[in-house]
Amino acid sequence: MRRLAQALHAARVQGREEILVITGRGWGNREQKPILRRQVGEWLRGPEGSRLGVTSVRVTSRGGALAVRLA
Repeated sequence: MRRLAQALHAARVQGREEILVITGRGWGNREQKPILRRQVGEWLRGPEGSRLGVTSVRVTSRGGALAVRLA
């Protein structure tokens, strides 16, 4: 999450309005459930994401990435 926070900050400094966070679909685990995408999505939608300028998060790329809109 620290690297993601750094990437979000850098994107805002560069004036970008949206970034793509690639999480993969998550089917390679024992439970066959997308774990990383859920955890990253929750973090981005929570107070840390808000503090870093995240305004919206949506699943894209057939479930393998999150499109993150920045303020």
